[in-house]
Amino acid sequence: MIHIKECKLSVVVPSYNSHPTIKKCIESLLKQEIEADYEIIVVDSSSDEGVAEILKEFPEVKLYRFRKRLNAGQARNIGTKASRGDIIAFIDSDCVAPENWLKRILDDFNRYPQICGVFGVYTGGRSLLEKICGGEFRKQSGIGFCKGFIEGNCAFKREVFEKGCSWSERTRSQYVDLAKCIRLKVGKPVLWDSDLKVLHLGRVTWRKLIKSGMSKFEEDKKSKMLMAKSLAFSLMLLVGFASFLYYLATMDVKALILSISPNIPLMYYALRDRMLSFKYRIVLLPYLVWIRWVFWFGWFYACMTYFSEKQGSYGKDA
Repeated sequence: MIHIKECKLSVVVPSYNSHPTIKKCIESLLKQEIEADYEIIVVDSSSDEGVAEILKEFPEVKLYRFRKRLNAGQARNIGTKASRGDIIAFIDSDCVAPENWLKRILDDFNRYPQICGVFGVYTGGRSLLEKICGGEFRKQSGIGFCKGFIEGNCAFKREVFEKGCSWSERTRSQYVDLAKCIRLKVGKPVLWDSDLKVLHLGRVTWRKLIKSGMSKFEEDKKSKMLMAKSLAFSLMLLVGFASFLYYLATMDVKALILSISPNIPLMYYALRDRMLSFKYRIVLLPYLVWIRWVFWFGWFYACMTYFSEKQGSYGKDA
């Protein structure tokens, strides 16, 4: 069991052009009501020196500055390697931690010695989309293996990384490889604590959701199998949508109902979404399906753009 007075913590903060929010984030971390020693590590790859200038006000903070832009997963991995703590906590530069944040993390590890990590939620969502993505509709805590979690509000025992686990260094969903590795290599469950909260100052917009779909396409291009699966899935959705519009115009009720079938996989994944309690998965199901439609629109748009540019380059070569 981890005892508070004996435990050392490291807090890793990835940063990229976070000038508007980084100061509030660091100030909140320096006000933690905790007896244990802890360090704050910022891994910054901003396009200018603005963040570095702000952090001069906080000599307690360890800053690792990089000229090349890093995504959040890369920055977290660098911060993890530089850390000294027995427990490594992660928060994003656009988040503000309450004064009991680190204490609650330690309390969770004390209360559940069998876990290797703990995840929390975001608060401060200003739209339904933000509240859903931030986990604000998850009402119950639970222990188990998760495929997804809030990356900017979590903590792990050092053993997780000593066993070879790390954050995915892709542009989106950096938690994917880490969650998979925990299940396969560490074999210890994680706690999703719905009362472990940080205030998220950043905005989640439909445009960001489209960009996330475009980012997935960039990842899928690297694998023929992933590309084939995603292409087949997106085409199925488009055919279903076109059929729905056609049968809606012709008022063919039976065919109209049948044309909704491509949405079944989207409904399935929406109902499995652990970011929401089961009640909200049912109540918000149409909205959750729409969120996934917007994501796949981004993927298909990136796909069309890619092949259009490729076709154009072939034409020039000819």
